[in-house]
Amino acid sequence: MQRPLQITSRDFELTDAIRTTIEQHAAALEQYFGRLTGCHVVLEAPAVHHHRRGGPFKVRIDLRTPQAEISINKQHAEDLPVAIREAFDAARRRLEDHLRELRRDVKSRAPRGPAGGEEEITGGDEEG
Repeated sequence: MQRPLQITSRDFELTDAIRTTIEQHAAALEQYFGRLTGCHVVLEAPAVHHHRRGGPFKVRIDLRTPQAEISINKQHAEDLPVAIREAFDAARRRLEDHLRELRRDVKSRAPRGPAGGEEEITGGDEEG
């Protein structure tokens, strides 16, 4: 990546284990799609009240490539590592879609004619 990986945590302290997990997932994305120019991961914990602990956590991943910016938003899970994994899985699927578009493997839709297709036109001289 041209820019270093950025990791932002909101409302909680980021542990070394979580940081390492994110770095591994980001490295796997970069290995899959070598033209990544940037990756920013934002982790957000729920507002924690005295009765509640844990998720759902939100993970947002912003990826930059020379041709596009790809964002994955609001992957929810009760467990932070699960939320991270699901967000990176979604990011990989989006990168796969992006690669197909770059290779022009995506079919374009042919323009449609009138609604319902062609209609048979008959004369209006019916006797009734």
